[in-house]
Amino acid sequence: MIQIREYLCKVSDGNENETPVYRHPNSKDGFPQSKISFQQEFIEKLQKYPNKKTLGLFNEESQQYDQITYKEIFDTATAIGSELYSRNSIVDVKDEQGNTIKPIGIYMSNRREWTILDVACILYGFTSCPFYDTLGLNSIQYSLEQTQASVCFVQSSTIKVLIDVNQPNLKTIVIVGEGFNDEDLEKLRTQGKEIITWVQMLEKGKNNIIQFPNLQPEISMTLIFTSGTTGQPKAALQTQLNFQSMMLIVEYHYNAKFTENDVYLSYLPLPHIFERVIHLAALLAGSEINYYSGNILNLARDIQRCKPTYFCGVPRIFNRFYDGIQTVVNSLPPEIKEKFEKAFEMKLKYFQQTGKTTHEQLDEAFIKTKGILGGRQRIILTGSAPISTKVLNFLKMTLCCQFFEVYGQTETMGGSFVTDYFDPTCGHVGGPSISQEFKLVSIPEMGYFTDSNIDGHVRGEICIRGPSISKGYFKNEEQTKQLIDTEGWVHTGDVGEIIQGTLKIIDRKKNLFKLSQGEYVSPEKVENCYIRMKGIMEIIIFGDPLQNYCVAVAVVDPTILKLYADQLKIQGDHSTLCADKQLRQHILTLLNEHGSKEQLNGFEQAKNIYLESKPFQQVGILTDTLKMQRHVAKIHYQAIIQQLYDEIAK
Repeated sequence: MIQIREYLCKVSDGNENETPVYRHPNSKDGFPQSKISFQQEFIEKLQKYPNKKTLGLFNEESQQYDQITYKEIFDTATAIGSELYSRNSIVDVKDEQGNTIKPIGIYMSNRREWTILDVACILYGFTSCPFYDTLGLNSIQYSLEQTQASVCFVQSSTIKVLIDVNQPNLKTIVIVGEGFNDEDLEKLRTQGKEIITWVQMLEKGKNNIIQFPNLQPEISMTLIFTSGTTGQPKAALQTQLNFQSMMLIVEYHYNAKFTENDVYLSYLPLPHIFERVIHLAALLAGSEINYYSGNILNLARDIQRCKPTYFCGVPRIFNRFYDGIQTVVNSLPPEIKEKFEKAFEMKLKYFQQTGKTTHEQLDEAFIKTKGILGGRQRIILTGSAPISTKVLNFLKMTLCCQFFEVYGQTETMGGSFVTDYFDPTCGHVGGPSISQEFKLVSIPEMGYFTDSNIDGHVRGEICIRGPSISKGYFKNEEQTKQLIDTEGWVHTGDVGEIIQGTLKIIDRKKNLFKLSQGEYVSPEKVENCYIRMKGIMEIIIFGDPLQNYCVAVAVVDPTILKLYADQLKIQGDHSTLCADKQLRQHILTLLNEHGSKEQLNGFEQAKNIYLESKPFQQVGILTDTLKMQRHVAKIHYQAIIQQLYDEIAK
């Protein structure tokens, strides 16, 4: 028998147009609290594993990871923190809401110094302000103005942006690693900036070690910039208590806890809350962390080198795994393909009965597919966006590993909901984490009600509260008030449905657009439907209040597109095929047939389509965490959208 924990525990009755408040069963009588501060926890844990090696960088010559010990991390972080603490230029920065930060800018990709600097800030009470290493001039200028950081740590690939920005509050630039141009450094000196190397700062700190200050749990730990899907990124302020409360998720979740034997590959951007929480949790547990090469296109190679036991990803990554495995399976000789499919069918049935993703005999059919992640994986986390049940079940069976589905937002520390280890069902996000509670609130204008007597369903906007919730947006009181109400509830803008004791994400409140006939369309709902059609790798839906239908821009798998072209006797390279009207119409017909089977309404279906020849990431309409920037996409495709509507009108 499968032993799945109860997801929802009612702790209070709901108000009118609201559900009751629900928590994790272990939090029924109150949220768990740590006995020591986050700062003290790092002091103790880093000294607990003095000789254990971690923070590995791959050495091409030795073909091994060069790592350092936990003692080296502690000593280096103490020295860097001491030098920062002795600098008079790092002053308190306050906003109109009474929040105070001691900002330290981090403008680097995932690397050893990033982690050590993060630890130094935790030990000495600074507020780390990490910026995505791919941010351009405008975003960095905005972020530096928001934080007023006087010190920023940079690498060679990011320093030129700081030259162009020339932010007056920025006094000191710490250069990390090699590859810096003397001309660039001289330009910064001409601007009055102090240039110091990581090694120089380290040596200064070693000669003047300062005792750790006595920090309060509510001290501002970091500003996490939202991914900017709807405009300029907002700086969510997280305290050390917020992080410590959220990281209890791996302590109270069966089999999710990091151990000293775990190996973790860090490739998701560290400025993102998902990676940051997992990264620090692995470090506190004494796990081995290795960094990827810096190029996401080489991720498959990095995985084979690291062979992680604990792996985190987003649906776009896992969809590529799925497509890759499917392509190989479809190319197998008929008799071997039949055996594979038979084994898959039997294993899926076994999983649905037991909740187990491994089977001693059946797994022989999945030796090669299991090896895609290195073969040692025991836990995989997927978050940041919905993932289809079909893809998830397929990967659970072929990778021979359990997936946790995680839901949350930057403002709620990323891990607000998580599924159970043995849960064989997909399509939901389980229940609330150990440090948060939630309720649903009716959205009448969208037809979502918390009263099941209306349509038999319990649906509404997801609202979350708890000790791991952000204090709000730094220097943005208006947006903070919109985010967090007077009772401390974060209004996520996501629409959830309580079904069979779990929470299912079904819609997005803020992304609605209205068509000319007055009908509201949720583009994410349509996109999540269309993306499940074979060959559709990426898709975005657009609408216009002056039109009574939608249009779409899609990226189709080149192999599948070529297959359709051959069937229609159409020739040309990939770009030519994408532009072919007959092929576009064929894809549109298949999409609409698929949408009809999935019960999309007629007004929700796309009436015309443009086939993009490049992935959306190369087009430049995704955030660093691979989320769609709809406002950017709309501007980028403005002429295309108009063209699609004009074609329909002809």
